[in-house]
Amino acid sequence: MREIETVLFDLGGVLVDWDPRHLYRKIFDDPAEMEHFLSEICHPHWNFLHDKGALSFAKSIPDLQHRHPDHADQIAAWWDRWPEMLKGQIDRTVHILEDLKSRGNVRLFALTNWSAETWPFAVERFEFLNHFEGILVSGEEKLAKPDPRIFELTCARFKLNPRETLFIDDSEKNIQQAREMGFMTHWFNDPVKLRREMIEDRLV
Repeated sequence: MREIETVLFDLGGVLVDWDPRHLYRKIFDDPAEMEHFLSEICHPHWNFLHDKGALSFAKSIPDLQHRHPDHADQIAAWWDRWPEMLKGQIDRTVHILEDLKSRGNVRLFALTNWSAETWPFAVERFEFLNHFEGILVSGEEKLAKPDPRIFELTCARFKLNPRETLFIDDSEKNIQQAREMGFMTHWFNDPVKLRREMIEDRLV
């Protein structure tokens, strides 16, 4: 059994079901055309730059529309209809968070790659965010996982000891970086597995 004082959660893919396909399945009739759009036009690195705070939608949307005029409406939807990318909370993981909160045996924080411009949509929608003692949002800090500096900032701001902190994320790159920095880690892909590990550590 590990000695865990703090649990540090990722949000998207762990507690929040965010996926641009939730929106773009409504826009594209052809799944292949949708996948091309999401891999070549509004692609993951383009989205990451917003999460990192390196791009603003006010600039990036018009620039992308200029380069891809045939997809101007679909590009506009990324900002205009962004909340439709949020399907909702991942209930079974949120239940784990609630159990941790009710037991009160560990400190609870979140570290998320999320655009500062779209973060208010999450705050407005998800009440479970109030369970965290603190949340560090990449877009507000102009740093994003897996940059080691965002982990260092998280530890400094929230006074965390990595060797006493369990970091939960669905990204292998983020998990690898956290592990190199001394965090205990859980590479998330299934709430059932996470709960099982929490039981083994006597956290829930």
